[in-house]
Amino acid sequence: MWFCRIFNGAYRGVVRDDELLRKLDLIAISAAVGTILFSNTGGAALTGYASAFGAGEFMFGLISALPVLGSLMQLFVSYMILKTGKRKALFMVGGIIQRTLWTATAAIPYFCPEQFARYRVWVLLVMITLAAMSGSFVGVTHTSMVAEVVPIDIRGRYLTTRQRITTIFSLLAGLGASYVLDHFTGFSGYTFVFAVSGLAGLTDILLYVRFRFPETPRSEKKFSLADGFRECFRSPKTRNFLIFWAAWGFAINFSSAFFSKYAIDVLKLSFTQIILFGQIASNVAVVLIVRRWGRFIDRYGCAPLVMFTGTATAVLTLIWLPATPGNFVPLLLFNLLGGFVWCANDVSAVNMQLSHTPDIGRPLALAIYAVVTSVAAAVAFISGGAFLELTAPVMARAGLTILGTPFDHYKLLFCIATALRLAAVLVFLPRVWNEKEMTVREVYADIWRRLVNYFRMLRVAFVVYRRKKALARAAAVADDEGGPDGPGRLGGGSNNLRDLGEDLGDDPDDPNK
Repeated sequence: MWFCRIFNGAYRGVVRDDELLRKLDLIAISAAVGTILFSNTGGAALTGYASAFGAGEFMFGLISALPVLGSLMQLFVSYMILKTGKRKALFMVGGIIQRTLWTATAAIPYFCPEQFARYRVWVLLVMITLAAMSGSFVGVTHTSMVAEVVPIDIRGRYLTTRQRITTIFSLLAGLGASYVLDHFTGFSGYTFVFAVSGLAGLTDILLYVRFRFPETPRSEKKFSLADGFRECFRSPKTRNFLIFWAAWGFAINFSSAFFSKYAIDVLKLSFTQIILFGQIASNVAVVLIVRRWGRFIDRYGCAPLVMFTGTATAVLTLIWLPATPGNFVPLLLFNLLGGFVWCANDVSAVNMQLSHTPDIGRPLALAIYAVVTSVAAAVAFISGGAFLELTAPVMARAGLTILGTPFDHYKLLFCIATALRLAAVLVFLPRVWNEKEMTVREVYADIWRRLVNYFRMLRVAFVVYRRKKALARAAAVADDEGGPDGPGRLGGGSNNLRDLGEDLGDDPDDPNK
């Protein structure tokens, strides 16, 4: 736990319970180990693996969509939790199956030989869909457990601290994966990366063997799935929360799955360039900023933060417009600047899941959130892939250029994604309840007041600095002239300080100074 203690000063001074501190540290460390799996089995590695199996743009959209739909299992898992209360058992079983399946994907080229090569991409699709279905057991059980273990008054700081730790592990894992994929030919590099990542994910689950889950809060009345849906959509607080994140999930995933594919197929960048200027640049930005977002959430709530970062995320997509083959600068800028704001959206999503769901029936509410956002994401993945397939020949014939570079079907997709993201933030987010009793306008008014006060303090510090320098110069001149009664001596004239203030443009008698 020593590694976690380097970062957990944000909450160690607040939490006095040693047992709770051990739990918080273990949750953060397990997430760090588990992130090796998800950082290396997504993005460029999965894109390259699927492309090596012959997956086109629509097939890649399908590969991205079906695993997301696999999370519909969370409804069944939440019902099992409420029915049996066996939250830890469901977590362990589902997690072990999921991680084992991801490890097994490394062997697809070997148990599916060359004569059946055309079926490899379908085997990959089935395996990661099954992994996503078993991962549903982990999602509901773990998130509901974190909601009960982490005290609400440090939740923002804790979640951002945990994200800093996972980001560092993701950065190191990305560096290792990029080296392996660029220096090992054929499928051997993918086999190594997926096998090691799957074993890291398995370790993440096994760390919880001796972890004691809190008792599951249970309702005295029977709670069916239909009742859960009715309760969620009857409450304006929960309904608006679900609508916004569904709209945002569609807007984000309409294009997000295709950035790596665009970098590989069109920009012709290497895996090292994609991971270095993509994943690692983003991770560096996260480490630098994420704790400040945690303090922002604890002070103002999530909705005002998402308003700012969501708008920034939408605008940043346009950085891809001047991209040309071999040019990694748009990739670097997109991920470096995006890293500063994406982590705020991720932390806000987790925090809002915990604050917008009831203690009783939380697993079911979380499952409904997962289902709504997963369906939106799956539709977005398939829509984005189909859009690219349909518009590719049209845009190729049109031969459009913008900023002196070809405007292809990928860039058209990115422009539409920008409009969708702005619409989600400006139309649906203002209706979402904020956990702090401040409106978005009041929050930004308070931030503006703090900034004004900060710059006033800087101005005062600058004026004091100027006065000290002027006094030092006057003392030096008096010393040069010599004699205790010299005219330039500070002690020899009562008006010297007044004259000095007038020289600086200040009136010492002005009560406002």
